Amino acid sequence: MNIIVSNSYASILQFVMSKYKDQKIQKTSFLDKAFMKTLAGAVRFGTTLLVENVEKLDPVLNPILNKEIQRTGGRSLVRIGTEDVDYSPKFNIILTTKNPAVKLTPDICSRVTLINFTVTPAGLQSQSLSRILECEKPELEKQRNDILKLQGEQNVKLRGLEEQMLREISAVEGSILDDDRVVEGMERLMKEGGQVEEQIAKSAQVMTEVEGAISKFEPFSLICKQLFVLFAGMREIDFLYEFTAQSFMSMLQCVLKNTVIGESTEEGQRLSLLKTQLYQEVASRIGRGLKVEDKMVFALLLAKISTGQDVLSEKEVSSTDDITALIDESFGSSFPWQGRGLNDLKDVAFKDITSMVPLLLCSAPGHDVSGRVEAMAKSNSKELLSVAMGSAEGFQIAENFIATASKRGTWVMLKNCHLCTDWLEDTLVQTLQSLSTGTHRDFRIFITSEISPKLPTALLQISDVIVAEAPTGIKASLSRFFSSISSERFGNSVQNRLYLILGWVHAVVQERLRFMPNGWSEQYQFTEADATHALDVIDSLVDDAFGKRKQNIDPEKLPWEAISTTLRKGVFGGRITNDLDQEILDNLVNNTFTPKAFDVDFALADVEGAPVLPEGSSKDDIFAWIDSLPSHNPPTWCGLDETAEIARDKMVAESVVKKLGKVTNSLSDE
Repeated sequence: MNIIVSNSYASILQFVMSKYKDQKIQKTSFLDKAFMKTLAGAVRFGTTLLVENVEKLDPVLNPILNKEIQRTGGRSLVRIGTEDVDYSPKFNIILTTKNPAVKLTPDICSRVTLINFTVTPAGLQSQSLSRILECEKPELEKQRNDILKLQGEQNVKLRGLEEQMLREISAVEGSILDDDRVVEGMERLMKEGGQVEEQIAKSAQVMTEVEGAISKFEPFSLICKQLFVLFAGMREIDFLYEFTAQSFMSMLQCVLKNTVIGESTEEGQRLSLLKTQLYQEVASRIGRGLKVEDKMVFALLLAKISTGQDVLSEKEVSSTDDITALIDESFGSSFPWQGRGLNDLKDVAFKDITSMVPLLLCSAPGHDVSGRVEAMAKSNSKELLSVAMGSAEGFQIAENFIATASKRGTWVMLKNCHLCTDWLEDTLVQTLQSLSTGTHRDFRIFITSEISPKLPTALLQISDVIVAEAPTGIKASLSRFFSSISSERFGNSVQNRLYLILGWVHAVVQERLRFMPNGWSEQYQFTEADATHALDVIDSLVDDAFGKRKQNIDPEKLPWEAISTTLRKGVFGGRITNDLDQEILDNLVNNTFTPKAFDVDFALADVEGAPVLPEGSSKDDIFAWIDSLPSHNPPTWCGLDETAEIARDKMVAESVVKKLGKVTNSLSDE
């Protein structure tokens, strides 16, 4: 039994199917409903069975792996499931996986032959060179392949002659020189061997000439290798960054296909333009799958490959503006290092991904991006089937949606997949890997999830990833908070006012996390769930105080002390462990949850230019007021010094430099 691990699966599959075609090889997978029947047939008739997408071993194979063959009345039997099946010694089984990070236990490895076809940097450089030549010099690539094939055949023939010679020598009884038949045979074999060696020498000479002709393309293929190594190095920063050889080859193919210039352009200019376009395509596609800081890290590492020197070596970096200036200096101000992501969702869906590549949208907790997909599908008249994951019912619906849409060419969206990471690994990954070339070309699958370390590595590797970090600022936080509140909840203007104050407190608490360690001394895990819980607290306390008499509530009689104490000590304060942080929270809550909040022109912060609550408290008034706020607020609104933004920017720059060093060190180790 063999286990084949490969991230260049298509070519390996083609080779295996061709090699075993005379043995009537069959393809199946553990997800196939007829798997047991197919396995039993292969065991009984002695054919070769190829099992695809094996992430975990099915226990039904254990008797076969362990060679638990029972001999009864001249028959060899092996148990498969609940029945004993005749075992043919010609039976062969090959297990394959597309996941190069698959975890195989020592127990499994001891019972199989493991063949690793994972692409190495040198292998990717060779593939890239071949792909470049196919596009730029197809006749040269054909000649090169023909020579390589001829050399292989000649080497096999020479090895066969050597083995034949050894067999004849070993079969001689007595002196070799006394056996005329052997001597004549040896002379004939030596003559044939000499002819083959002469052919090999001629082939090598022709190959040298061909290699000289293609040498001008090798620097480009070397850049491809360096980019692939960089992809691997990015894993040192974050678990999300799983960029594969297949994704890189897709980018390279896109560049080779879409870069069009005039026929009179010199070859050197063409190669130079291809390099430029490759950097742009890589930055566009990889950048969308990176967090904000890491986009700068990746762009600086790209600049190092492009210029051949460390762009930070002689420059002092003290702010993110310095970093972006270095990137602009290396590539120009229009270089798309921020990535082609949510704002270009249509292009991503229609051009960058295919029916067999899912789009995984990873967002910060509480930041739901499914609405962007729904809006894009609607504007392009695409049928979108969506399901919220997390329950057994949702799993079955999702599987049915994928099976149907992959045939009809419609779209599927699986929401909140961070709630079912086991199902993603055990079922969805294998389902997606089982999608074949027969899948409808218009089919697309979108997966939304919060950023979670539990996301399966295999899913990250087969997906095109967009990292959607939540917009920063008090306005963005308020918008997210109020968009999550149902319309039915806005029935009472007094409670609406309390909701608005709560939204402000929650936004300030969240915003201060950006200014660590000036905002808070620790990275407290404040979430959207805290604010939702606080809504329930406010409703409960108001109901306890007024019952059903809530139409004309006097703000002075609201349970201010109970509300503020619960927020300070329970909802938000329950996460705080530092006394100074607790004092900051106490002041924030006490200064906003006060009867004065119902006064006209009540300022939410004691600083010049602080926002003033609106006069009305209807739902429309609240949303209009939020829309009127600036997208970027000064740190003074959060109770911080004016220099806090500068200090934070410096910390971000230092973090970028630190991560850059971490990736660079990992690359130098390789």
